Amino acid sequence: MAKKSKTKETHTRTIVKALSWRVVATLTTGTIVYIFTREWSLTLGITFFEVLSKILFYYIHDRVWNVVHWGQEMHPLAEIKVNRDLEPGDMEIIRNKLKDLGYLD
Repeated sequence: MAKKSKTKETHTRTIVKALSWRVVATLTTGTIVYIFTREWSLTLGITFFEVLSKILFYYIHDRVWNVVHWGQEMHPLAEIKVNRDLEPGDMEIIRNKLKDLGYLD
């Protein structure tokens, strides 16, 4: 069984990574267009259109994948319904119980 990472990606980190990738991808597109055309106005127009269209297409792509369940694994505890949010003290109780049951070291 593969070892699971103990870290979790924050939403802020994901957003910064997405934005930094969008910058790199857009610069790549702009560079290629300029190399082929040597026209700044055409390069800027295509690059601007590329940014907007790829954001739109990614949004559509992501929404489609939200309804595709292939490759997803449900966490074994996901079926347990809870009545309220967990509090810090609750986590310690749960952690100790999981240790007692042999799930944690």
